[in-house]
Amino acid sequence: MVNYVNTVLVSNLASGAVLTAAPAAAASLNAASADAGKFIIMNCDPSVESNKLYDVTTSNAGDIQTIKVGIVTKKNCVLRKADGSVEYRPIVKWSNEIKAADIKSFSFLEYAADTEDTAVINFGNLDATTLALFAEGGKRIIVRLTFKDMPHRYRKWTESYEYVTKAGDTKATIATGIANMINSEYKRARVQATASGNNVTLVALPYDDDDSVDSLSWANKVRFNVNVYYTNPAAEGWEANNKNFPHGVTITKTPGKQYPASAKLVRDRESWAMGYQGILNRGEGTWPIIKPDMETNLDNHYDAITLEFENMYRAADDIQRKTKQTLEVYGTTGQITSLKNILGAFVAGESVAPAAEGGNG
Repeated sequence: MVNYVNTVLVSNLASGAVLTAAPAAAASLNAASADAGKFIIMNCDPSVESNKLYDVTTSNAGDIQTIKVGIVTKKNCVLRKADGSVEYRPIVKWSNEIKAADIKSFSFLEYAADTEDTAVINFGNLDATTLALFAEGGKRIIVRLTFKDMPHRYRKWTESYEYVTKAGDTKATIATGIANMINSEYKRARVQATASGNNVTLVALPYDDDDSVDSLSWANKVRFNVNVYYTNPAAEGWEANNKNFPHGVTITKTPGKQYPASAKLVRDRESWAMGYQGILNRGEGTWPIIKPDMETNLDNHYDAITLEFENMYRAADDIQRKTKQTLEVYGTTGQITSLKNILGAFVAGESVAPAAEGGNG
């Protein structure tokens, strides 16, 4: 099993500028710096000049061998100077050192809206003989939903909904009846059904949770499949219990997509990454809870940067080992382009002219 050491940096600022100098001091211990939420990159090369420590841009990143990436937090530390004056400097949350030669992967994600699992049951081409049988009334049409996201080890969870046809039923009335039947079971609802013409559309419902950033309700999605069959209780003998597929009915499934940097997933990543800082009790129902404030905003839309690298170190017996690590950066949509461009130049080992800088975009 490979464990990745994760550093997660989250910014909700509407301006994506990357600092090229030390962050501004705060007015007081409890007042956030004007640069809080901004990203900063440290040049960790031994030859760097002291006044160029944070001057990392697309124009020089390709010439740097080792960096750290950080974000200016809202917390401050007290610096008492020799002359008796006091300065409140913001605390920067840093990644571990990242060496250009040890980078394994660099990727960028642009925000996309989530979608839910959708299935359409189409009765439009229902076999005429079967429709005539349904129109007699008293026939059992069962819609069985198989959920794949439930935490059951040896089997999947199923929900079956039974619609009993009425005399004179048509394709449209059957579709409407099935949709109403599913929606009426509100206590076990995991999908929303709508009828339109001869179709029944089933859309997965979003997960219920407390919509809090300090939560133990990890992000998840409802995943399901659909099957339809009918029985004819008026049939003779064993045939009364026989399960028959209604010929001509089609079921079309469209899997839902979950954007890997949707807000609740960002929340989970930020929380999990605290474990690598030694912060173990970080959720509701545990005591004591001593941890930094979460930065994720569940109403925000995030772009994402993921940087995977393997730092080498010498272990016992003078053997060499590698530590697999990742840096995950999440920023408001369109506001981490500058950081992406700088890291891209660093990864590629190529300096880019200042005109190519991404600005605040």
